[in-house]
Amino acid sequence: FELGGHSLLATQVISRIRQQLDVELSLRDLFEARDLAAFAQAAGNGQGNAAPRFIKADRSQPLGLSYAQQRQWFLWQLDPESTAYIIPAALRLSGSLDIAALEHSFSALIARHETLRTTFRQQGEQAVQIIHAPRALTLMVESVPAGQPLEACVEQEMQRPFDLEKGPLLRVRLLNLAADEHVLI
Repeated sequence: FELGGHSLLATQVISRIRQQLDVELSLRDLFEARDLAAFAQAAGNGQGNAAPRFIKADRSQPLGLSYAQQRQWFLWQLDPESTAYIIPAALRLSGSLDIAALEHSFSALIARHETLRTTFRQQGEQAVQIIHAPRALTLMVESVPAGQPLEACVEQEMQRPFDLEKGPLLRVRLLNLAADEHVLI
């Protein structure tokens, strides 16, 4: 540290040792070493704990729920019509819109994030999650009739509850106001 080291560099050193040697060392191990040779010996001797290996769970089988998912599942079962946990958004899009590209973007998002293609069910005494294979999103495109208040259309969509057993857990609706004016919900 007398030569310009600091805590961020020390954290990088610990991280690289973990990646390269599968040895878990703490910042304390680094700071308490008399010199580099003593620290290298500690790393080489495997002092500290071996870094835990993460094993990817088999996604083709139902998986247990995290505590947060258990809580959501429990609350949804109490009131499946509740919209308390929905995170709605409405975006006004002005200008020309490539609907196929928009659909493709949402399909890529769904393929990347398992939570957007997960459903839940009760299996015996335990609630489980089922991660479904990626599939293309079909964008719901609707024209808003002249004279119909836009706010009512948006509010109606935002108050529609999700069914955690049936899915999907992402809905995308495009309201067509004019050729170059849309609202994405």
